[in-house]
Amino acid sequence: MNKFLIELEDFYQRESKNLDDKQKKLFKDLVERVIDLYLRQLLKSNHTMMEIVLALNLIKENKEVEIEKEVNNLVVDLFVHYKNKKEVIEVETGFVPPEYSTDPVTYRYAREISKIARYSKYADIFSLAIPPFHLLQIPEVFAFQSNERSEENLKDIKEILDKYYKAPPITLEELKNAKINYIYIIYVDKVSVKKLEFKEYLNFIKELREKLF
Repeated sequence: MNKFLIELEDFYQRESKNLDDKQKKLFKDLVERVIDLYLRQLLKSNHTMMEIVLALNLIKENKEVEIEKEVNNLVVDLFVHYKNKKEVIEVETGFVPPEYSTDPVTYRYAREISKIARYSKYADIFSLAIPPFHLLQIPEVFAFQSNERSEENLKDIKEILDKYYKAPPITLEELKNAKINYIYIIYVDKVSVKKLEFKEYLNFIKELREKLF
Protein backbone atom coordinates (compact mmCIF):
# COMPACT_ATOMS: atom_id res chain seq x y z
CA MET A 1 0.00 0.00 0.00
CA ASN A 2 1.07 3.60 -0.66
CA LYS A 3 3.07 5.09 2.25
CA PHE A 4 0.78 8.11 2.55
CA LEU A 5 -2.34 5.93 2.74
CA ILE A 6 -0.77 3.78 5.46
CA GLU A 7 0.11 6.90 7.46
CA LEU A 8 -3.39 8.27 6.90
CA GLU A 9 -4.98 5.07 8.21
CA ASP A 10 -2.71 5.15 11.27
CA PHE A 11 -3.61 8.80 11.80
CA TYR A 12 -7.34 8.01 11.64
CA GLN A 13 -7.09 5.10 14.07
CA ARG A 14 -5.07 7.17 16.55
CA GLU A 15 -7.06 10.40 16.43
CA SER A 16 -10.55 8.92 16.22
CA LYS A 17 -10.17 7.35 19.68
CA ASN A 18 -10.94 10.71 21.30
CA LEU A 19 -14.06 11.43 19.25
CA ASP A 20 -17.67 10.70 20.11
CA ASP A 21 -19.73 8.56 17.71
CA LYS A 22 -21.07 11.45 15.65
CA GLN A 23 -17.66 13.08 15.34
CA LYS A 24 -16.06 9.76 14.47
CA LYS A 25 -18.57 9.21 11.64
CA LEU A 26 -17.89 12.68 10.22
CA PHE A 27 -14.15 12.15 10.44
CA LYS A 28 -14.33 8.69 8.84
CA ASP A 29 -16.38 10.05 5.93
CA LEU A 30 -13.80 12.78 5.36
CA VAL A 31 -10.89 10.35 5.43
CA GLU A 32 -12.64 8.04 2.97
CA ARG A 33 -13.29 10.95 0.62
CA VAL A 34 -9.66 12.01 0.85
CA ILE A 35 -8.49 8.47 0.05
CA ASP A 36 -10.75 8.36 -3.00
CA LEU A 37 -9.50 11.73 -4.28
CA TYR A 38 -5.89 10.83 -3.58
CA LEU A 39 -6.15 7.54 -5.49
CA ARG A 40 -7.55 9.52 -8.43
CA GLN A 41 -4.48 11.81 -8.15
CA LEU A 42 -6.61 14.85 -7.36
CA LEU A 43 -4.83 15.67 -4.10
CA LYS A 44 -1.26 16.11 -2.89
CA SER A 45 -0.21 14.60 0.42
CA ASN A 46 1.18 17.73 2.15
CA HIS A 47 -1.85 19.85 1.29
CA THR A 48 -4.16 16.97 2.18
CA MET A 49 -2.73 16.42 5.65
CA MET A 50 -3.23 20.10 6.42
CA GLU A 51 -6.88 19.79 5.35
CA ILE A 52 -7.38 16.70 7.51
CA VAL A 53 -5.76 18.16 10.62
CA LEU A 54 -7.83 21.32 10.32
CA ALA A 55 -11.02 19.36 9.61
CA LEU A 56 -10.39 17.16 12.64
CA ASN A 57 -10.03 20.19 14.91
CA LEU A 58 -13.24 21.71 13.52
CA ILE A 59 -15.13 18.44 13.97
CA LYS A 60 -14.04 18.45 17.62
CA GLU A 61 -15.82 21.81 17.85
CA ASN A 62 -18.96 20.04 16.57
CA LYS A 63 -18.87 21.80 13.22
CA GLU A 64 -19.91 20.09 10.00
CA VAL A 65 -17.02 19.92 7.56
CA GLU A 66 -16.77 18.94 3.90
CA ILE A 67 -13.49 18.61 2.03
CA GLU A 68 -12.94 19.50 -1.65
CA LYS A 69 -16.52 20.64 -2.15
CA GLU A 70 -17.75 22.25 -5.36
CA VAL A 71 -19.29 25.67 -4.74
CA ASN A 72 -20.43 27.79 -7.69
CA ASN A 73 -18.02 26.05 -10.09
CA LEU A 74 -15.11 26.43 -7.67
CA VAL A 75 -13.72 23.57 -5.60
CA VAL A 76 -13.11 24.80 -2.05
CA ASP A 77 -10.71 23.05 0.32
CA LEU A 78 -12.99 23.07 3.36
CA PHE A 79 -16.65 24.01 3.53
CA VAL A 80 -17.81 24.44 7.13
CA HIS A 81 -21.33 24.81 8.60
CA TYR A 82 -22.07 26.11 12.10
CA LYS A 83 -24.57 28.43 13.79
CA ASN A 84 -26.37 29.02 10.46
CA LYS A 85 -23.11 30.28 9.01
CA LYS A 86 -21.10 28.99 6.07
CA GLU A 87 -17.33 29.29 6.14
CA VAL A 88 -14.97 28.60 3.25
CA ILE A 89 -11.37 27.84 4.17
CA GLU A 90 -8.59 27.66 1.59
CA VAL A 91 -5.32 25.95 2.51
CA GLU A 92 -2.12 27.60 1.27
CA THR A 93 1.12 25.65 1.65
CA GLY A 94 3.35 28.47 0.37
CA PHE A 95 4.40 26.51 -2.73
CA VAL A 96 5.94 28.52 -5.57
CA PRO A 97 6.12 26.94 -9.07
CA PRO A 98 9.57 26.96 -10.72
CA GLU A 99 8.46 29.48 -13.35
CA TYR A 100 8.08 32.09 -10.59
CA SER A 101 11.47 31.54 -8.97
CA THR A 102 12.53 35.13 -9.72
CA ASP A 103 9.37 36.70 -8.25
CA PRO A 104 8.19 34.30 -5.50
CA VAL A 105 6.89 36.92 -3.06
CA THR A 106 4.92 38.77 -5.75
CA TYR A 107 3.51 35.47 -7.00
CA ARG A 108 2.34 34.54 -3.49
CA TYR A 109 0.90 38.04 -3.06
CA ALA A 110 -1.14 37.66 -6.26
CA ARG A 111 -2.23 34.10 -5.49
CA GLU A 112 -3.40 34.84 -1.97
CA ILE A 113 -5.31 37.96 -2.94
CA SER A 114 -6.89 36.15 -5.88
CA LYS A 115 -8.14 33.42 -3.53
CA ILE A 116 -9.75 36.02 -1.27
CA ALA A 117 -11.36 37.84 -4.20
CA ARG A 118 -12.68 34.76 -6.00
CA TYR A 119 -13.80 32.61 -3.07
CA SER A 120 -14.95 34.90 -0.25
CA LYS A 121 -18.17 35.97 -1.97
CA TYR A 122 -19.55 32.44 -1.66
CA ALA A 123 -19.53 32.28 2.15
CA ASP A 124 -20.49 34.25 5.22
CA ILE A 125 -16.95 33.79 6.52
CA PHE A 126 -13.78 33.32 4.51
CA SER A 127 -10.48 32.14 5.95
CA LEU A 128 -7.05 31.01 4.84
CA ALA A 129 -5.07 28.21 6.46
CA ILE A 130 -1.29 27.96 6.43
CA PRO A 131 1.59 25.98 7.95
CA PRO A 132 3.67 27.78 10.63
CA PHE A 133 6.54 28.35 8.20
CA HIS A 134 4.54 30.30 5.60
CA LEU A 135 3.89 34.05 5.90
CA LEU A 136 0.91 35.35 3.97
CA GLN A 137 1.41 38.30 1.63
CA ILE A 138 -1.92 40.08 2.09
CA PRO A 139 -2.04 43.90 2.17
CA GLU A 140 -3.68 45.81 5.01
CA VAL A 141 -6.41 47.19 2.74
CA PHE A 142 -8.40 43.96 3.25
CA ALA A 143 -8.69 44.72 6.95
CA PHE A 144 -10.94 47.69 6.06
CA GLN A 145 -14.63 47.65 5.16
CA SER A 146 -15.32 47.75 1.42
CA ASN A 147 -16.47 51.39 1.50
CA GLU A 148 -13.24 52.38 3.28
CA ARG A 149 -10.89 50.92 0.67
CA SER A 150 -8.99 53.35 -1.51
CA GLU A 151 -9.78 52.84 -5.20
CA GLU A 152 -6.25 53.95 -6.06
CA ASN A 153 -4.87 51.27 -3.75
CA LEU A 154 -7.15 48.64 -5.29
CA LYS A 155 -6.06 49.65 -8.80
CA ASP A 156 -2.43 49.16 -7.80
CA ILE A 157 -3.29 45.68 -6.50
CA LYS A 158 -5.24 44.83 -9.65
CA GLU A 159 -2.30 45.87 -11.83
CA ILE A 160 -0.15 43.24 -10.12
CA LEU A 161 -2.89 40.60 -10.23
CA ASP A 162 -3.42 41.14 -13.97
CA LYS A 163 0.13 39.89 -14.59
CA TYR A 164 -0.81 36.50 -13.14
CA TYR A 165 -4.57 36.14 -13.62
CA LYS A 166 -6.03 37.06 -16.99
CA ALA A 167 -8.56 34.33 -17.73
CA PRO A 168 -10.69 35.80 -16.33
CA PRO A 169 -9.08 38.84 -14.71
CA ILE A 170 -10.03 39.80 -11.17
CA THR A 171 -12.22 42.89 -11.17
CA LEU A 172 -12.01 46.00 -9.03
CA GLU A 173 -15.49 45.17 -7.74
CA GLU A 174 -14.28 41.77 -6.54
CA LEU A 175 -11.34 43.40 -4.78
CA LYS A 176 -13.58 46.02 -3.20
CA ASN A 177 -15.98 43.43 -1.77
CA ALA A 178 -13.51 40.67 -0.91
CA LYS A 179 -13.28 39.66 2.74
CA ILE A 180 -10.84 37.71 4.88
CA ASN A 181 -11.95 36.92 8.42
CA TYR A 182 -9.56 34.42 9.96
CA ILE A 183 -6.17 32.80 9.54
CA TYR A 184 -5.70 29.22 10.71
CA ILE A 185 -2.13 28.15 11.44
CA ILE A 186 -1.91 24.37 11.14
CA TYR A 187 0.83 22.53 13.01
CA VAL A 188 0.53 19.10 11.36
CA ASP A 189 3.23 17.49 13.51
CA LYS A 190 1.28 18.23 16.69
CA VAL A 191 -2.20 17.89 15.13
CA SER A 192 -2.99 21.37 16.42
CA VAL A 193 -4.48 24.54 15.00
CA LYS A 194 -4.21 28.20 16.04
CA LYS A 195 -6.99 30.53 14.87
CA LEU A 196 -6.32 34.25 14.53
CA GLU A 197 -8.52 37.11 13.41
CA PHE A 198 -7.13 38.63 10.23
CA LYS A 199 -6.25 41.95 11.92
CA GLU A 200 -4.48 40.04 14.68
CA TYR A 201 -2.44 38.14 12.09
CA LEU A 202 -1.60 41.38 10.26
CA ASN A 203 -0.21 42.91 13.45
CA PHE A 204 1.90 39.81 14.06
CA ILE A 205 3.33 39.92 10.51
CA LYS A 206 3.95 43.67 10.69
CA GLU A 207 6.02 43.29 13.85
CA LEU A 208 7.96 40.41 12.38
CA ARG A 209 8.76 42.24 9.13
CA GLU A 210 9.93 45.30 11.04
CA LYS A 211 12.41 43.10 12.90
CA LEU A 212 13.58 41.30 9.77
CA PHE A 213 13.70 44.11 7.22
